Amino acid sequence: MELSQQEIKPFDYSGGAEFLDRLKEVYSVSHRMDLSNVIGVSTGTMSTWRTRNQTPFEIAVRVHLASGVSLKWLLLGEGEMYEGGKPSAASDKVELPYFELKNGDLIDKGKMFFDPQFLDGMPEAEHLMLVEHEGQKLFVDTSNTKVISGEYLVSFSGLTTVSELHRLPNGKMFMNFNGKDIEVEDQQIEVLGKVV
Repeated sequence: MELSQQEIKPFDYSGGAEFLDRLKEVYSVSHRMDLSNVIGVSTGTMSTWRTRNQTPFEIAVRVHLASGVSLKWLLLGEGEMYEGGKPSAASDKVELPYFELKNGDLIDKGKMFFDPQFLDGMPEAEHLMLVEHEGQKLFVDTSNTKVISGEYLVSFSGLTTVSELHRLPNGKMFMNFNGKDIEVEDQQIEVLGKVV
């Protein structure tokens, strides 16, 4: 089959805010910081795309290859997000609940997506959550609530925090609080999971 030799004219590509909104839709995130974490591009770069109404073609291709999203939809706003109306098998990303721990509150930030290979050796995905705490992103195994020794996500007195807990052979449990170990009873705290 021969292709016609007509001139290929440039398309009217989407850029800036429109392109960013479609990227957020692909990854089910609402904040630019969350999108930055998913696609590995700084929020400053995304601000430049928005201000200059730029179309980042390399990112479009990368997102297409990783998720199976339609390039026609992503770059032109035409057709369906996924050809055939659903993600391709190439988009087999693992979706984890994502929270920010701030001033004792666990704030729901939506979802974060990971390549399954990245989570190799971790507990089952249905038992994992991602918690942003003091500038770090921590994976928490919600199926591991039995305190032996380690860092745990705990709730007490209406507050949530990440704290070092350890249990002695005599059954007593200690929590590191402001650099000091204090004895706590099992019923005083709720263990939400262990940091892995």
